Amino acid sequence: MNTDNKPAHLIERAAARMSVPWGEMPARRVAAPEVAQLAAPEAAPKLALADHLSAPDAAAATPIPADALVRAGLIGGAFDRSRIAEEFRIVQSKMLRPGFSGTSAVATPRSNLILVTSALAGEGKSFVAINLAAGIARQGDRRVLLVDLDLKDSSLGHMLGVAMAPGVLDLARSGERRFDESVIPTAIANLDVLPLGTGVEESAELFASKRMAGLLDDLSRRYADRPIILDSSPCLASSNPHSLAPLVGQIILVVAAGSTQQGDVEAALDLVQACPSVSLLLNKIAPWSLHSFGGYAYGSALSSA
Repeated sequence: MNTDNKPAHLIERAAARMSVPWGEMPARRVAAPEVAQLAAPEAAPKLALADHLSAPDAAAATPIPADALVRAGLIGGAFDRSRIAEEFRIVQSKMLRPGFSGTSAVATPRSNLILVTSALAGEGKSFVAINLAAGIARQGDRRVLLVDLDLKDSSLGHMLGVAMAPGVLDLARSGERRFDESVIPTAIANLDVLPLGTGVEESAELFASKRMAGLLDDLSRRYADRPIILDSSPCLASSNPHSLAPLVGQIILVVAAGSTQQGDVEAALDLVQACPSVSLLLNKIAPWSLHSFGGYAYGSALSSA
């Protein structure tokens, strides 16, 4: 409970604002966002040997090695019981509920497309994307496809060493749907990566085109048995999240604790309001924070948390 009369945290204010009854809200049509809290990560440990398994898809491709996954921010292993690993497990469970009615197929078209973004650069969206994807893959119930849609040089593709590989942009331009030829397996069983692709400098209008919409629709149907996690550019650095919002089933907006301003969060929410489900994920919480792992609350309860 806030007893010192200080303003509530910016995420609490933003989430509370989003929980106002529809008739009293400004022109915004996103559902009241859910807020997850993640502690700041500890030093990334080495992957367990059990994770070093090949994937059946794209068998001809050289798997992305474990050390590249760690450099990209992957933490722990299948049996990691650290605080942040437990937090990710709870976020994964929450994330899968809207899209999957069972263990093998999505409930509705495109509900398996999950866009991860942030308001600004440096808030940890790629860290969140790779750990959510790997965590679900390690459960063993389903495969996961991690897609790089970030145009910056610091994207997942660069960190994983596949920045120059054919991928999404090439498939969208050509109209061909040879997904299996572009999907790259990783050292973690059930986790595959689809790179951004080549010709980034010429892709400014591609994300808002019918070709990209068609590709994502085909991708959702082709891999209907698995979550597809899209790591996109920050909302206030690129128009891509705005263009992609109506094409995906969920958006996770990552917010850095103690640094991101309320106005930036609200501006980002406005840009992705076309998505039917938007959740806030509070990242980089100090290790000494009193928040328990995986603390969730809906907007109306946040102001008194």
